Amino acid sequence: MSTDIPIHPNSDESDAADRPAIGFDIGGTNLRAAVVSADGQVLYRVQTSSDGSVDAIERGIVQTSERLVERFPDVSAIGLAVAGFLDSDRQTVRFAPHLPWRDANVVKRLSLLLPCPLQLEHDANSAAWGEYRFGAARGADNWVLFALGTGIGGAMMQGGEIYRGAYGTAPEFGHLTVVPDGRPCSCGKRGCLERYCSGTALVTTAQELSESGRYFSRLTDGLVAGSVTGTDVVSAARQGDELALAAI
Repeated sequence: MSTDIPIHPNSDESDAADRPAIGFDIGGTNLRAAVVSADGQVLYRVQTSSDGSVDAIERGIVQTSERLVERFPDVSAIGLAVAGFLDSDRQTVRFAPHLPWRDANVVKRLSLLLPCPLQLEHDANSAAWGEYRFGAARGADNWVLFALGTGIGGAMMQGGEIYRGAYGTAPEFGHLTVVPDGRPCSCGKRGCLERYCSGTALVTTAQELSESGRYFSRLTDGLVAGSVTGTDVVSAARQGDELALAAI
């Protein structure tokens, strides 16, 4: 933890390593949290909705943390996993394509409102550290993680340490240009990998194929209405829908 992160006055770091912690997965419309034991066991999960605004997300983090600490009073710390570009000190969310924070010092704003010390981390790095400590990457000091979902996240570990690059934002595989002048991306670039190989990209591909008129599909009306998700496309493909199969 960075030395300039305020430590909550009620915290006791002497036994923090043996106590559970709260982990948040911060999404644009949902906040997911879990209480996790020191040996990596998920003890409790909770999810709450959000309208995606800064106030709603931060209020949800504080209120959910208070409820979880009331239920698990020995919680030692809180971690926020964010899909976005963080500064090298992991204090500030510089930019998050699917979240409202812009150059926001989230740690400073939330630390004094939360019942435990706070740590901010990139979501793919958080996943990588979990796999390294408790999962598939145990014993592997040099490896790469791809996180496939709404977008594409990525993490690299080198010598047992997370690789962050010169500005703390590496490697961001999802925002590497793979199609010059391709589909516009929420990051501001065009042709990014996640615009072709993610949950949202699957919907975009289905929409393009639907507009060609070459495929019959039960998804057509939903694609026109904008209500189809990547999960819907996969479900339709499993049932043999020709448009969904072509998209995949």
